[in-house]
Amino acid sequence: MKLSKQDMEERMKMLAISTNEDEEEGDTFAERAETYYQKRPQLLSLLHDLYNGYVTLSDRYIQTLAKHKYHSRNSSQVSTMGESLFDQEEVSSGVSQVDSDIESSISYQQMLPLPLILSKRNVFDVDAIVAELVMKNVEYDFLVHEVGVMEKKYCESSRKSELQKSLLEVLESERVVLLNENAGLSYRVNSLVEENKELASESIFIKRKAGELAKCVLKMREDHRVYLLHRKIEDLQGQIHGLEKRNKEYYERLLRRESKENGGCMGNKGKINGSEGIALEVHVQMEKPRMLKWKERNSTMKSFEDGKKGLSLWKKLKNMDLFCGTNPTCA
Repeated sequence: MKLSKQDMEERMKMLAISTNEDEEEGDTFAERAETYYQKRPQLLSLLHDLYNGYVTLSDRYIQTLAKHKYHSRNSSQVSTMGESLFDQEEVSSGVSQVDSDIESSISYQQMLPLPLILSKRNVFDVDAIVAELVMKNVEYDFLVHEVGVMEKKYCESSRKSELQKSLLEVLESERVVLLNENAGLSYRVNSLVEENKELASESIFIKRKAGELAKCVLKMREDHRVYLLHRKIEDLQGQIHGLEKRNKEYYERLLRRESKENGGCMGNKGKINGSEGIALEVHVQMEKPRMLKWKERNSTMKSFEDGKKGLSLWKKLKNMDLFCGTNPTCA
């Protein structure tokens, strides 16, 4: 029994060392499950050995009870021993403590015999409790792992929700900025539309003024032509006046000459009559240019008045304000 106890202690130490190494290597569920399935045969074999040890101990305990029949006065000691066995079997080193209790009970020989049914029931209860403890520990490990996984998932989900909240806040701020920009752009579009309307009206007004200016230019050209004609008429009048002077001088010479001839001889009446006819013809010829001059003067006066009207229109055009009409202060 001592050799088996040492072997079991060595096996427990090996399992503890391997579990510590596995815990240092990885903490994921897959790694832990793999190590659990790798060590499951070792755990089962160790549990089977423990069960066999407990069975042998129970047999030895029953044999000792059958050999030594004591009275019921030591039943309290047996019950305390049973409670100590129950407490010690929950610990991993229960085998050695049970051996020491049995050896002490054999050495002192003070325990009373109990019924076989009660002893077997206690042994089976202890085995069931040990197996249940092992299963509960395994389930507890699984539950702890699942709780850790759930906590990690919860942390990840909370972090994702916080990131989504921050992203939503950023998007909301961007939406507000875009709304403000859209409002500014709409205001600018409205102002540009109003400016376009004003420019269109101004362009229509400028086109109308351009038409009026074109008419004024045509009128100015006509006035310029009238002015040139007036200059020509004045030149012609000067030429006519020069011709009249020359004709007058020529007529005076002719009269002097006739007077001299009339004073020299009276018998030349035919010549005098001829000279009077010539003088009358010359006078008629001189009167014709005067009539023409009078008619031309009247026509030139009319054209001059028209030219004055054209010049007055040109002055008005000069003093005209394109956007405000004529300037009443200007003459």
